[in-house]
Formats: sequence, structure tokens, C-alpha cells
Amino acid sequence: MSSPHEDYRKPYGLDRDHPRVVIACRVMKSEIDALLPEDAPIEVHYLDQNLHRTPERMRRMIEGKIAEVAGYAAHIVLGYGLCSNGVVGTRALKQEICIPRVHDCIALMLGSRQAYHDAFKARAGTYYLTPGWVAEEKDPLGMLENEYVPKMGRQDAEWGLREELKHYTHIVLIGGRGKDREKLRKRAKDNAGFLGMQFEEVEGSDRYFRKLLFGPYDPADFVCVPAGGKIPQKPFLQK
Repeated sequence: MSSPHEDYRKPYGLDRDHPRVVIACRVMKSEIDALLPEDAPIEVHYLDQNLHRTPERMRRMIEGKIAEVAGYAAHIVLGYGLCSNGVVGTRALKQEICIPRVHDCIALMLGSRQAYHDAFKARAGTYYLTPGWVAEEKDPLGMLENEYVPKMGRQDAEWGLREELKHYTHIVLIGGRGKDREKLRKRAKDNAGFLGMQFEEVEGSDRYFRKLLFGPYDPADFVCVPAGGKIPQKPFLQK
């Protein structure tokens, strides 16, 4: 039976010795792994999901991984968005490099740039949670307990978190399929209750993740630069 993505090897001559290498944030691991065929000439490397908080370190870590695979990769794709400009200036010296033309992973989770734009236009005050963020306790409650309270004590930490998120009105959980669905839903509801926000849940879509793995890497959805070129900021800021 032929694959719906049977042509994805052709533009780059992919094979087991020269695979497409995807370097992605670990927050997207479950979504990417669920789509990756066992026999696909695609190799995925996951990096720590806290890198978006230190943009300069993000670029160094990504380029370090690029250097590791440069000797055999046919093509490199980044599973990131602009991420606080953390990808700006990143380059691969030997391969073309492509990256989704999004600001963060929410557009990937929702399935398209347009879906994210429509959701933001409909209600800007939405704080999204994904299975990856919840699993790693990078949700507001996780950040409160693991980072804020140890640094400033509970009273100041709770005040700081509420102040930081005071313009949000809704907590929306994206995805959450599988055996952990109820656990994810409960955690998202706990966040909403603690912060006095309304809770909602949406299924999301794997459409953008399929493009990330299999292409096509068209300019509407991806920024691609040739070998030696640096990822620019401007295309991410354009509609």
C-alpha cells in the first residue's frame, strides 16, 4: 500500500544513509512521534523545551545539533517557531534548512497559521495549554510551584503569577488524546480554576506536523534558507 507521502523523498534524495533530520522542541514529541513511520528516512532529535526562555542559548543549542548531523543529513527541518527570536540567525552550513513560519507552537498544534490567526482574532485573551507543556509542568501551576515559589515565597509568587496573566480570560487545552486525556483535562481545569479563567478544550490538528515531517515546504507555511544562509526574522512578521 503506497504512502500518502510517497513523494516526500524525491526533492532531497532521502534514504537511510541521508535522512531528513528534524530538530524539534520536546513539547511536540508526542505529536511528531505519532506520525513518524518506522521505515521513514527521517531522523528526529528533541531539545529541551525551556530554550525559548533563553533565545541566544536556543540558537547555540540548535546549531550544535545541526553540526552533529551535518555530515549525513540530506535536509534539515526545525520543529520550532520564531520563539522570542531564538531561531533568528540560525544556519546550516551544508544543508538547506526549513522552519515553520509561525511565532510559536500553538499554530502547529491548531493545524495552520490561519487557524491560529482566526482563534486570536476571535478571542485574544486565551492561554493555550498543550499535552507537552502540561506533562513537563510548564503550565502556570507548574511554573508557580517549581520556579516562582522557591524564588520569592508563596504569597509573592501567587501575586506575581496572577499579575502576569491578568489579561487572559480563558484556559484552552489543545489535544489531549489517549490514556492521559482525563489527567490533562483535570490539570487544565485546575489551572483555570486557580486563575479564575474559563476552561475550554479543542482537538487541534496534525496537518502542520505532517507538513513539517513530509513537506511540501511552501513559502506560505515555511521559511527555507539555502546552505550557509541565516534564518531571518522578517518572514515571520508578515501575514
